[in-house]
Amino acid sequence: MKISTWQLFWIFTTLEISMSIWLTVSPTIEIARQDAWISLVVAGVIGLVVTMILIRVSQMHASHTLVEFTQKLFGKWVGKGIAMLYIVMWFSVAADILRIFSLFINQFLFHDTPVWIIAVLMVAAMVYINYAGNIEAIARFSEMAGPLLLVGIIITFALNITNLHPSLLLPVFADTGVIPILKGSMVNASFLGESMMLMMLTPFITNSKKLMKPTLLAIGTPSLIAVVTAVMVVATFGTNIGSTLYFPYFSMVRFINYLEFIQNMDVWIVFIWIFSVFIKLSIYLFINSYGTAQLLGIKNWRAVLGYAAAIILAIALIPANIVGMLDYANFVWIKYIFPIFIVGFPIIFLLVSLIRGRKLAAS
Repeated sequence: MKISTWQLFWIFTTLEISMSIWLTVSPTIEIARQDAWISLVVAGVIGLVVTMILIRVSQMHASHTLVEFTQKLFGKWVGKGIAMLYIVMWFSVAADILRIFSLFINQFLFHDTPVWIIAVLMVAAMVYINYAGNIEAIARFSEMAGPLLLVGIIITFALNITNLHPSLLLPVFADTGVIPILKGSMVNASFLGESMMLMMLTPFITNSKKLMKPTLLAIGTPSLIAVVTAVMVVATFGTNIGSTLYFPYFSMVRFINYLEFIQNMDVWIVFIWIFSVFIKLSIYLFINSYGTAQLLGIKNWRAVLGYAAAIILAIALIPANIVGMLDYANFVWIKYIFPIFIVGFPIIFLLVSLIRGRKLAAS
C-alpha cells in the first residue's frame, strides 16, 4: 500500500475543504463579525505551523504509524495508552461527521428518507473502498473528486459576485479587535488540525522526505478558500444573518440566480460535496481499522473493518440535532481535541524524539 505525496495533497485538500467551509465560517462570523476573514487568515497561519510540527514528527518516524512510534518513545503500555486515546478520538470524530452528513442530506435533499438509510449507504461505500482497494483506492478517488470540488467552488464564487455588497465588510478591525479575531480563528484552525492523520499515513507514502511542500499546500488551499468564503458570505448576507446560518456556503450557493437560467447550483455542489465527505470518512475508517489492528496485534487489518464501521455507524445514529453536532465542535473538538491531540501530544512527540535522538547519537 503506497501513495504519492501529491495524492496525499489531494486527500488532505479534499477532506479539509469538505467540512471547513460548511461548518467553520458561521461560528467565525458570530465571533469576529465582518472581520471573520482576518480570523480565517490567522487560522491558516496556525494550521500551517501545527502541520509543520506534525510533518517533522512523522518524518522522524517515517516507517512507523502513531501506534508504533508512541510505543518506541514511551514504552509499550504508555505508548499503547496514548495510541488508544487517539483511536477513540478518531472514532468519535468519524461518527460525528457521518451524523452531520446524514442529517444534511436528509434535510436538504431526501426529506422522506430515514437518516439511518443514508448513513448505512455511506458506511457500505466506505467499507467497500477500504476492503477492495485500501488507501491507494482512496487516494486515486481523491485525485478525481478534489479537482471537481475546487472547480465547483471557484465557479460558485464567480457566479455570486453580483450578489455582493462590499460595504457590509466595513469597518475593518474597528468593531472587533485582537481578542475576538484570535478567538474566532480557533474554530477553523482546529479543523485544519486534521492533518494529524499524517502520523498514521506517513508509512504509506512513497517519499516521506518530500512531505513538506504538498502537505503545507494542502492546508494553505482550504485556508484560502475559507477566507474567500467568509468574505462572500458576509458581503452577501451581512453578519447578523451570516452568523445564524448552519451551512452559510450552501445558503450562498442557493442564492445564485442568473435570469432564472443559471440556478439550483446547490444540487451540483452537494453532489461533489458527497464525494469529498466520502473521502474524509473513508480515511477515518482506514486509520481506525489499521490502528486498532496494530493496537490489538491483528495482522490482517481488514478483519477489523466491519467492526470499526459498525462502531462508527452506531455512534452516529445516537439521536442528535444539528445544534448538538455543533456543540461537539465547540465543546469537544476545539476545547479538548485541538489543544491535546493536535498541538500538545505532537509537541511532546517531537521533543522526546529529539532528546532520544541526541542520546543515541552521543552513545
